[in-house]
Amino acid sequence: MKKVAYKTNQNNPQVKAYKEAVERGMKNQHVVPQDDGWAVKRAGADRASGVYDTQKEAIEEAKSIAKNQGTAVFIHGEDGRIKGSLSY
Repeated sequence: MKKVAYKTNQNNPQVKAYKEAVERGMKNQHVVPQDDGWAVKRAGADRASGVYDTQKEAIEEAKSIAKNQGTAVFIHGEDGRIKGSLSY
């Protein structure tokens, strides 16, 4: 996966939620774009737990994992920026 450099809007509610989760040590799930589809990655992990053809499929898998772990899902857009989040 390519690293994308960009400035984040520090007032964005999803960015704030992400920062708070990291500070609490939560291992949230991230849905991120990848060359061959959409990946579900645990925060801090090098490898994806799964790669899916569509973002929708990846979100459903990430939601399932997050519900089991009591964590959150952060949904990234094609540009790599956080577009939304779900908490469980």
